[in-house]
Amino acid sequence: MQIARLAFLFCFLPVLLYRIWRLWRYPASALAVAATCFGIVMWFWLVLLSDDLWAVLPAQLRAAALGGWILTMMAACTQIFVLGISGSASPARLIRGRRIILLATTIVLVVVAVSTRHSQELLQAKDLQTALNAILDGTDRGVVVASVASSGYLAVALVQLIWAGFRHADSTPVGTGLGLLSVASSFQIITVVFGGIWRPLTGGHDMISANYGLVLQSVGGSVGVTLMAVGFLWAPVVLRARARRDERRLRPLHDEFVRLFPQLFPPMESQIRLSDKVFEWTAHIQDGLTLLAQGRQVPAITDVPIPEEISGRAFAVTNWLTDQPVPGFSCEWLRPTEGVSDQAWVLIIADMYREHRKNLSAPGSERERLPVRR
Repeated sequence: MQIARLAFLFCFLPVLLYRIWRLWRYPASALAVAATCFGIVMWFWLVLLSDDLWAVLPAQLRAAALGGWILTMMAACTQIFVLGISGSASPARLIRGRRIILLATTIVLVVVAVSTRHSQELLQAKDLQTALNAILDGTDRGVVVASVASSGYLAVALVQLIWAGFRHADSTPVGTGLGLLSVASSFQIITVVFGGIWRPLTGGHDMISANYGLVLQSVGGSVGVTLMAVGFLWAPVVLRARARRDERRLRPLHDEFVRLFPQLFPPMESQIRLSDKVFEWTAHIQDGLTLLAQGRQVPAITDVPIPEEISGRAFAVTNWLTDQPVPGFSCEWLRPTEGVSDQAWVLIIADMYREHRKNLSAPGSERERLPVRR
């Protein structure tokens, strides 16, 4: 377990630093802040589970951390995250929800602080194993109260995350990440309920604790923490990879319009998100198509039927962009077909334009007219 804990800490640290850097560099929503804070609290919680570090910490800090303060902070971050998932909630409801979370977190923190302050076993524990045994054995009433209060609060937050995650789970990157978080919470709640509530209350003298306690806590904790980390990272990583791919697809056509209309495109801000950059480039290309059509005096409408297939229309637009004749071409050809978004339409044109440029730059290639599909 120690090897797995250290491996997770070292692997997760660069990702956590990157998320902190993103929050510092770019404007962030409460959802992103809550997710990052949860990762920070979880990482420091795993750091504290080290005998060497435990020995040098003040007794009050050790008692508060192991008694439930960290679990309470994780629960608060989880509830803020769940609140942020509800995109349809009104601003007044969000504010009221944050106040309720703040009040509940404060109450639980006070209960944990008072309980651990009167816990002699936690305050006098010389090593980490002794402190953990004091919680799991349930011999100290103050430890039991602190553990049940903080673990119960975290269990409620995990149930909310499971419900909200499964409700919003779908095939999109955000939906997939929420689905992973729901599955992770299902594993994690086993560890929280059993290790933080059931075991302290029974003292480990029941049949479940004696026969399956170690397996339940080990499997639920390790699988839950791993899936939780993957779930939080899934959407940002996938969305960034997709935005980077779309940026490469748009670059040749965008650079061409920058060359044709340099006054149209001001320098991009250095702190703009990559996804926002792709959105801006898509708008730039649409503006460039409109200006180019005006400059070439393209008629608004003609009698020639427009290709119904998206690929045929995109081929025609690419021919027109590269100064090749397209009989009956009009401004209507620049619009996407029904059911195709503006960004998807611009990406299709950019792909065909990039492929055309590649064919022209190939050795021995000649300038050929692309076929117009109808």
